[in-house]
Order: sequence, then structure tokens, then C-alpha cells
Amino acid sequence: MIRFQSFALGCLAAAFMLLAGTDASAQKRKTRLENVDGRFDAEYNYEVETVGVGTEGTKALKVWAYGKSVNAAIQMAKKCAVAACIYRGLPASTYALATPALCPHPGDEWEDYFEDFFEDDGQYLNYVNLTSDGEPSGQDRLKLKGGGYKVGIYVQVLYDRLRKDMEAKGIIKKMDDWF
Repeated sequence: MIRFQSFALGCLAAAFMLLAGTDASAQKRKTRLENVDGRFDAEYNYEVETVGVGTEGTKALKVWAYGKSVNAAIQMAKKCAVAACIYRGLPASTYALATPALCPHPGDEWEDYFEDFFEDDGQYLNYVNLTSDGEPSGQDRLKLKGGGYKVGIYVQVLYDRLRKDMEAKGIIKKMDDWF
């Protein structure tokens, strides 16, 4: 009898959890369709892979980004490569160790600075050294069903220069301050 009561109580708890969680995670079809174009408007909707450590002070990355055109996706990938160094950090790979984000939470006082920094043709381009800018093809250029493209390019970021410039501006602490 006790065994049956435990089983029944477990089933009721599982059913309650299932029903309670349905509305919280579900998204109405209309909202879901409105968010399809959000992949182009999302500020940092990208994927990044560390493909190696370049010449001294640089990071070699492969970045996939979205855009309404191939050229827009390429420009977004460059922007996202620098953004990954600043906000997310770089993942480990067989070629390099993981690199922590330079400044994952810059604070409100730097909001205007970073808005200007990441403008189209903004200062972020000073830290993009080499890219595979040519028209990507094959798996590096995907046409999406809803329109637009997902593009993968190789980018070399001047990581040490970016870190030193952010230290000089007072956005992050200098490496010397940690020791």
C-alpha cells in the first residue's frame, strides 16, 4: 500500500511539473515568426572557434555571423571577432587554450564608448588584422530559408594591442596591477 501511495504521489508531482512548465517555456507562433528576423538585428549573434595563436600578440579565429547579404555578414563577423575577445572570451581548441573575456561587464560608464567603438567602420577595425574577406563558398556561406546568409570567415585579432588600449583607457585593470 505504501509503495502504491509513493508511486501515485510521484506521478502527480511529475504531471504538475510538466503542466506548470509548459506555458513558461512555450512561445506563440506569431512571436516566434517575428523573432526570425531578429537574428540579423541581434547585436552579437555569432559563433566563434579558436583556430590558433597567430604571430605574437594575435589570436586566429573562425567566426560565423549572420547578415541580410554576404557582405553584411562578413562585416558582422569582423565586429563579432573583436566582441568575442572583449565580452565572451575565446574557447579552447586543439591549437590554443581558452582565453577569458577582457571585459565581460564593462559597466554603464562605458556604454557610449562601446557604441561608438562598434559602429560600422568603427574603431574595432583597428584590431582586425587579417581576414579571409573574399566571397566565402561551400560550407562557409549558407543561404538561410527565411532570407539572409550565415557566413564563416577567418579573422586575426590584434589581441594584445586591444588589451593594452583598453588598459590605457582605464576600461580594464593593467596586468601589472594583478601582481
